[in-house]
Amino acid sequence: MNPSIEEIREVLKIFLDSELQDLRLEIGTVRLAVSKGGGSAPQPFSTPAPRPTGVAAAAAALAPTPAVAAPAAAPAKAAAAPKALAEVPEGWVAVTAPSVGVFYRRPAPDQPPFVEVGSEVGANDPVCLIEVMKMFTSVVAPCKGRIAEILIEDASMVEYGQPLMYIEPV
Repeated sequence: MNPSIEEIREVLKIFLDSELQDLRLEIGTVRLAVSKGGGSAPQPFSTPAPRPTGVAAAAAALAPTPAVAAPAAAPAKAAAAPKALAEVPEGWVAVTAPSVGVFYRRPAPDQPPFVEVGSEVGANDPVCLIEVMKMFTSVVAPCKGRIAEILIEDASMVEYGQPLMYIEPV
């Protein structure tokens, strides 16, 4: 199975928004090696790859070089980094991202958000979703309480372990 162009763009977008410096990925016949460093390019794959065609050629065309800042796809909204990296207020519990991905407050675009500031939640109640390459992970409340603050704007990129919201336990 080969990834689609959109899936490759999503991987590149996540890579560019992460702290990773190099990425080597092989899915089916698609081989992708990218680096953010200004030095040498990532080491080539150990076995010679056939000349890319179709999806593989498109993936090679999308691979960023040090002179290219981002893929052609529309960039995801930036997360509210300064607020999200602040210390947890005393007595509050942080709900953190289980992985790098895109933060969504609602189960579907036409549905209401899982929670709002002031919403009462129970331990293990779903509070948001994180999406990576069309795979959605439900993020649950670590404790019973009230949503005190939501730190991230809907459809924003988040990092692993980044605080998404705070719960005031009850």
